[in-house]
Amino acid sequence: MELSLLPLMLLLILNVHPAHTQGKPKLTVKPQSSVFTGDTVTLICDEGRSTGRTIYWLKDFKRIKAGSETEKLREVRVSDGGRYACAVDRKTTQSQGVVLTVRERPKPVVRVQPDGRVSRGQTVTLSCDIQQTDVINWRYSWNKDDSEIHVSQSQEYRISSVNESHTGDYSCTGRETGGSRYSHTSDKVTLTVSGSSGLMFSEAHVLIIGVIAGLNVILLIFFLVLLCCGKHNKDTIWTF
Repeated sequence: MELSLLPLMLLLILNVHPAHTQGKPKLTVKPQSSVFTGDTVTLICDEGRSTGRTIYWLKDFKRIKAGSETEKLREVRVSDGGRYACAVDRKTTQSQGVVLTVRERPKPVVRVQPDGRVSRGQTVTLSCDIQQTDVINWRYSWNKDDSEIHVSQSQEYRISSVNESHTGDYSCTGRETGGSRYSHTSDKVTLTVSGSSGLMFSEAHVLIIGVIAGLNVILLIFFLVLLCCGKHNKDTIWTF
């Protein structure tokens, strides 16, 4: 009798064993685990078996909801950041936790050198400055009057020998190189290019004009001195 029960016991052990050795579910975050406010994040819980089972979602070690294998977080806020994990049914092991970081979407500031009003023929440099972010490499898109005109890894956009056609409203947007994040679009900065009639004097021009004016004054004084000396000599001759 004891020998006849042995195969039955072995069969029961084999049937129960997989339930105890089931691997952890795998949690994947798309597009990435570091995002900006307003982005959409997709959490995927892969338990390696048939679909349709109840997935329990956890945030910061607390169960937040029961749902399907895919959970979407739309227009995320900073408060949505935290440690996420998932479990299949109530008795399975939790997945490895994944930390979701949500930061405020940055807004660039456009700076213009020398300034927003320049003369035809000058060189203008626009820079797209993005602060308060952990993004290391940006790809900068430049717009003129709401149309994209230039894309570069450099935050500077240089225009040589500007003319009146470069007059317009400029803005920039940054996109993460090798990632999904992007910045807000900067406020517009107006660049005005004037022709020769609207010539703007640089410091060198002012210096040259000052030197010329100074020479004219010196020459005027010199002629006045000569005139006075000539008159004095004439008066001296009449005295004799």
